[in-house]
Amino acid sequence: MTTLDLHGRITKKGKLEIELPAGLPEGDVRVRIDLPSADTNWEDMPWTEAEIQELMTSDPKSGAEIATMLQQMEPIEFVDPEIIDPVEWVETQRRKESDRLKAYWEGKA
Repeated sequence: MTTLDLHGRITKKGKLEIELPAGLPEGDVRVRIDLPSADTNWEDMPWTEAEIQELMTSDPKSGAEIATMLQQMEPIEFVDPEIIDPVEWVETQRRKESDRLKAYWEGKA
């Protein structure tokens, strides 16, 4: 008997996802599941090949599709459109955000 050590994951729907190497023969197998401890942080778990593939898959849009989506969107309200200089605009937004958060930083919120 040959033993393979494979990585898999159980989905929220109770399905076991596992990547098998090519060329395995058909037939019955014994499956052993080592569950992570309850305190395992999901962020520390390695990415599966399926997750990586999903993230690497794009759904590009044509220019016409993008133009259609933009036409269907609500109008965008600009913040401080009278400020023409981009550096001045960024500094103004930073100052506004700093003023808004000042009470939290000083513990008065």
